[in-house]
Amino acid sequence: MAFGLGDLLQTMQQGVQAINNLTTQIATTFPQASAVSTSATTGAATLTSSQPAGFLMVTTSSGATFKVALYNS
Repeated sequence: MAFGLGDLLQTMQQGVQAINNLTTQIATTFPQASAVSTSATTGAATLTSSQPAGFLMVTTSSGATFKVALYNS
C-alpha cells in the first residue's frame, strides 16, 4: 500500500483539527482560574511541607468561586 504526500498532508491537517477541537472542548468544560492565593480563607495560613503550597481560585460560569489546593511536587 503506497502513501503519497497528499495523504500525509491530509493526516496532518486532521491531527491539527483534532487538537484544536480538544483545546476548544477543554476551554468550555473546565472553568478558568481567576487567581492564586496562599490562604484558604480570608485569614493567613501557615504552610508546611504537608500543607498546600497555595490555592488556585476558580470562578465558574455561574459566578461561584472555589479554591483548589496546590501542592509542590
